[in-house]
Amino acid sequence: VSTQSTGDRVFHNAAQDSVYNNCVSQIVDKALDGYNGTVMAYGQTGAGKTFTITGSTENFQERGMIPRALSHLFQSINSMIEHSVTVRVSYMEIYNEILMDLLATEDDEAKTLTISEEDGVTIVKGLTVKIANNEEEALNLLFEGETNRAIAEHALNHASSRSHCVFTVHIESRSRTQSSSNYTLSKLNFVDLAGSERLGKTKSEGITKKEAMYINQSLTFLEQVIIAVADRKREHVPFRQSKLTHVLKNSIGGNCNTVMIANIWGESAQLEETISTLRFGTRMMCVANEPLQNVHFDPVLLVKEYEQEIKSLKMELAMHDTLANRSNVSYEAYTESQQFDLQQMIRRYISGNVQDIEIVNLRQVKEIFKQFRTIVLNQEKEIESRMIQKYNIDTTADGSKSSRRNSDGDNGVGETDGTGFGLGVAPPSAKLEKAAVIETRKLKSRKTPKERLGSGGKKTSQPPSPQEDIPDLPPPITPALSSIPPLHPPSSPPTKSDAFEEFKRERGSEINRIFIENKKTLGEKKRSAKDLAGVINGCKREIDSTKISLEKMRNKRIAEEGEAAENVYDEEEFELLTILKQLKKKYKENHGELQCLQSDISYCQRLVDQARQKLVQEFDQWYLESFVQVGDQTRPSTTTAPLTAMAPSPSPQTIEDNQEKFERLQLELMMENPESIPYLNAKKKMEKKAIYQPKTPGKIKASVRNAPPTIMSKV
Repeated sequence: VSTQSTGDRVFHNAAQDSVYNNCVSQIVDKALDGYNGTVMAYGQTGAGKTFTITGSTENFQERGMIPRALSHLFQSINSMIEHSVTVRVSYMEIYNEILMDLLATEDDEAKTLTISEEDGVTIVKGLTVKIANNEEEALNLLFEGETNRAIAEHALNHASSRSHCVFTVHIESRSRTQSSSNYTLSKLNFVDLAGSERLGKTKSEGITKKEAMYINQSLTFLEQVIIAVADRKREHVPFRQSKLTHVLKNSIGGNCNTVMIANIWGESAQLEETISTLRFGTRMMCVANEPLQNVHFDPVLLVKEYEQEIKSLKMELAMHDTLANRSNVSYEAYTESQQFDLQQMIRRYISGNVQDIEIVNLRQVKEIFKQFRTIVLNQEKEIESRMIQKYNIDTTADGSKSSRRNSDGDNGVGETDGTGFGLGVAPPSAKLEKAAVIETRKLKSRKTPKERLGSGGKKTSQPPSPQEDIPDLPPPITPALSSIPPLHPPSSPPTKSDAFEEFKRERGSEINRIFIENKKTLGEKKRSAKDLAGVINGCKREIDSTKISLEKMRNKRIAEEGEAAENVYDEEEFELLTILKQLKKKYKENHGELQCLQSDISYCQRLVDQARQKLVQEFDQWYLESFVQVGDQTRPSTTTAPLTAMAPSPSPQTIEDNQEKFERLQLELMMENPESIPYLNAKKKMEKKAIYQPKTPGKIKASVRNAPPTIMSKV
């Protein structure tokens, strides 16, 4: 069988970093500039799609595209001092044509996710989007979503993904140096497509068979959409045939930089699926995307810019009017005196004393019509009042005034305020009748003194004697001193605190010395980081004050010399710019040094914790061997023999358990690669969460759930 397919690059037995540097790195850089990006993995089941996108949690060097992209993203953000970047993360899966939120809490799992379009952009309403302030928080969210994914086992893959997963990073970037209203908002999608399956090979049955049918159906619709997008003569593209194609609408032939990684299984038994995957990749290469920078405008800052622009245009119009000898033209709102003068001019025009009104601008025309309407309305009211006086027309025929006069005479509770406005009166039903008041007073007078006291009255009688209220208390028990047992019998072991102090001086002296040295080093690192943070804050304040001085000096010079001097810098401004550049360089260097110190502090903290744990474990073992009874024999106490003679000598080759071996290997790995610290911290948190916060029964979405990340081994 011979077949031909085209592609940009072929990777055979390539490392994960090689795939990332050649395929994904440029898309992450473009995303920081405001361009959307999508990385999707396609192929048959068991070909390695999930390994490519997410990677292996057992080895730091084998982490996938998502962890590497997050590390690359936050490293680039830390170097972008002049920009404020906000990162948000969402994670969802499409299981049997149902949208599932992998980051939703138990309270939010009942929400229904829907796909909609706003201004040509496809969004998922109800999807949880969480802010990630650093790489560790983003990895925490990734691992949390990974534990919620639906997987199952079949003949070709013991952990096959039963759903399509989309991990999205939302990036919002704003400038810190420019007061501009525009900002960039981009999305970075990582799509792990479920593998196409042949039921004859996978031997799937029951729920797994049903899942495979949904997977193959959605992948078929995806291929139909790609064929339709590649056909320029095609008018309609069936994006709404499935949830997968609707979600990926902007990534296929839209405003996005899209890369598809085709995973194949290089065995002769899988030849048909390999050819199908290569043909799919060839069709995908025919899709032409049109990536554009996603620039948005902040409405608040935009209004301020418009106000400033209107002010500048008014000044420019005033300058043109002055040059055209029209200095009396104003573009501000008419004052009351100007309105009165214009009204008098209109009256003279109506009476015929003025033949023409000079038109200056459009605003004057609008004001003339407004004053003309006011004059007409006033004349109508004046004519109406004259007709009423001449023909004695009764304006109270409808009874409105009489009703108001009658209402003034009502017996109300309230009174009107004398300052000119009424406080209102209560309705007659709100006033108690006299009979009801009298009856209430009679009931109060019939009550006994005790009842009146219980209802809130003052108590006038003498208080009861102490013998009546206070019960007799038994006498205090004072046992004899001889009956108190001693704290420790003569043959009892010492307290753990005393034994621990002696253990640190004798057998545990070496571990205690390491613990004290690590603790001292940790304190020095923290003090250095605190001092360096103070230097960085001082440098930031100097940068801000220099910017303010430079802006004031520049605005003053532009006001004096005009707009022509806007693009020119004088000597003082150039000196301030030079100082500002040096301060920024210093700030960047100190910030990088602070990050290194923070990594050292995290490393030293782990050493201190491990030394403390080792010290406590050795002490517990020594205490049990030295003082606790074993069977019917009691080991001698510290009063009979020295501790060094009783404690067993440590063997030259101590046997390590799995946890100790893991901690030792992890320390060695962290020393070799400090960049792995956020990855390991996120994995540890996920393991603890899986242990101490197990899933509630009934929340499983598929037959099998993914296990939390396993223990990492050394490379």
